[in-house]
Amino acid sequence: MNTWRFLDTGALPGAMNMAIDEAILTLHLKGQTSPTLRLYRWDPPALSLGHFQHRHGFDLDACHRQGFDVVRRPSGGKAVLHMGDLTYAVIAGVAEGIPATVRAAYALICRGLLAAFSLMGIEAWIGDELHSSGQSDLCFLRDGAGAIVFGNKKFVGSAQTWRASSMLQHGAIVLEPQAEAILAVRTNQGPDKSLARDSLRAAMTSVLEILGHVPEHETLSRAIREGMGQALNASFVESPLTAEEISLAGQIAGREIPLRKEERK
Repeated sequence: MNTWRFLDTGALPGAMNMAIDEAILTLHLKGQTSPTLRLYRWDPPALSLGHFQHRHGFDLDACHRQGFDVVRRPSGGKAVLHMGDLTYAVIAGVAEGIPATVRAAYALICRGLLAAFSLMGIEAWIGDELHSSGQSDLCFLRDGAGAIVFGNKKFVGSAQTWRASSMLQHGAIVLEPQAEAILAVRTNQGPDKSLARDSLRAAMTSVLEILGHVPEHETLSRAIREGMGQALNASFVESPLTAEEISLAGQIAGREIPLRKEERK
């Protein structure tokens, strides 16, 4: 069994959350940090865009008026609103048993999440990308390799990136309903807002809607550690960010590239 680090960094601004994930990945590639399972939240709430995403269908000025951060992830995928969610990140590599192909790595991490949800009383399954809406620019209106669903509704969306043999996979676990918050900042929902609302509610769900309550943070954290430990053959030791990670994350957050004018539409 491998020893991994467990890291819970609490709630942070969007730019710093993304910078920490990227810093750990960079230093893992250099052999300067341990394989890591990280949990975190977002304060203020944030809209994260995929690394290569230009079309997103959100009014970014409205996001800022609502007090939301807008950030670009180091990983791919589509837009995610981080509000009432818990985000996980796995940073590791082939040396720690992560499969070298994207799809197999997604499957492994998702098995860990499924085991965690089972411990919470949620019998979920991996989404079928063949049933994706395909054209949506919103993560939770698409299935894919990292999607986890309950009752044919998605409540976990994940994204992945690789640096040589080191991988970062992170994803949002939706704890509370998000449809109204998403509608408040979407630009392409059509003239009938009720139809857009129905579409979101038909595609998304949350832990609150599944269980009738949101478990305490420590309950969520313990289940995720146990489930991931089973899938990854890992034991977790809690330890903080290193000085090198903190320094690099600060540098990365400080040079965040603003969105181009055409991307703000």
